[in-house]
Amino acid sequence: MKTIKKYWKLIVGAITGIFGLLFLISKKNTNKKLDESDKKIDSNNTEINKLDGKIEYVKEEKDEVKKSIEKQKEKIKNIKKQKTFIPNPPKVALTKEEAVKAAKENILRRTRK
Repeated sequence: MKTIKKYWKLIVGAITGIFGLLFLISKKNTNKKLDESDKKIDSNNTEINKLDGKIEYVKEEKDEVKKSIEKQKEKIKNIKKQKTFIPNPPKVALTKEEAVKAAKENILRRTRK
């Protein structure tokens, strides 16, 4: 009976050793996977920070463009106002009688010279 107990102890010890080795190996693999995923998360965070900076820059440019567009719209309104306001209105076309008189006076003025 003592020999059977020794063999059983050896068998049980070998089986627990194998399970222990498998546990250690799987733990190392999971640690490696965790480290890799942590690295990926860090790299993603840095990329997100870069993109956030770019987004802020684009928003600032967008605001500047909106302001310049508003200024241009105001200039266009001023130009349209100036265009509608004519300081010296053109002379109204003369009637036939007035045109004949003006032509006569023009001819007389030229002949006097």
